[in-house]
Amino acid sequence: MAAGHVQEFACFTDYDKEMICHWTVLAQTNCSKDFLLYYRDGGFFLPNHVCVPENGKDNLCTCTIRRDYFVSSLTYILALQFNGTDMWNYSVIPALVVKPRAPKNLAIEKIENGNFNLSWEESYSTPSILSGQTVIYEVKYWRKHHPTEVSVKAINYQAKSFEITASSLRRGYDYIASVRCNYTNYPAYWSEWSEEVEFHYDFQITTEDVLQMAVPISCILIMAVSIVCYFCFTKYVSYCS
Repeated sequence: MAAGHVQEFACFTDYDKEMICHWTVLAQTNCSKDFLLYYRDGGFFLPNHVCVPENGKDNLCTCTIRRDYFVSSLTYILALQFNGTDMWNYSVIPALVVKPRAPKNLAIEKIENGNFNLSWEESYSTPSILSGQTVIYEVKYWRKHHPTEVSVKAINYQAKSFEITASSLRRGYDYIASVRCNYTNYPAYWSEWSEEVEFHYDFQITTEDVLQMAVPISCILIMAVSIVCYFCFTKYVSYCS
């Protein structure tokens, strides 16, 4: 790939305050020195603005376009420039590339039935376009230090809590949980996973555990008593004979 060659150019927006565009470059590329991204609001024929990109992870140049708000159906006209030379033009409709902000204020508490109630808050409020829109969530949780054991649960309705059943956990271990969201009217991207919350499933003995232990113990005691009675009976019969 030549120094000025761009791959995987893409944009997404939180549909509130910013739109982020990124593209893949060679590892040694200095994004802020070599590139400029010009943009304008196509619907209003406003003059060009310029965004100076920064080097991001995974050999990406990243440009963050900040706005006071976004308008439905508005198209942005983008022009990418490399060392003063126009490379190509690009247009993007923010409504079609929405990547919402992750849920916030994640919390978890143990409830009376022994399960764990995971709750969170939406990251948008009035007057944001996404405030009040239908949103769905995915919850994931896993045993700490064992991320490959992750359980992912889809919530196909608008909710801000999820009950993690104790039966899906192993006692005596720490667990970590996280949530992400997607807006059904703007489904292009799921949000990033939220900040994680940690909880512990202890060794507390439940009524079910007592019953599970009582049954085999009772069986053993009955067998033991039966055997003792049998030997006492045979001994008595022998004595009487």
